[in-house]
Amino acid sequence: MELSVGGKRPLQLSSGETRTWLEDGDTVILRGYCVREGFRRIGFGECRGTVLPART
Repeated sequence: MELSVGGKRPLQLSSGETRTWLEDGDTVILRGYCVREGFRRIGFGECRGTVLPART
């Protein structure tokens, strides 16, 4: 949502497809860490989720 400015600016994917929102089957992967000179790198690893279709 942040990259598409709330769906107002479509994003172009590497496949050439454009999207404004996540769709069923899309997988989102978040990775993060913090680095500071003189300290160890701290991270939370990988957080992964897949968008499932709505229940009927």
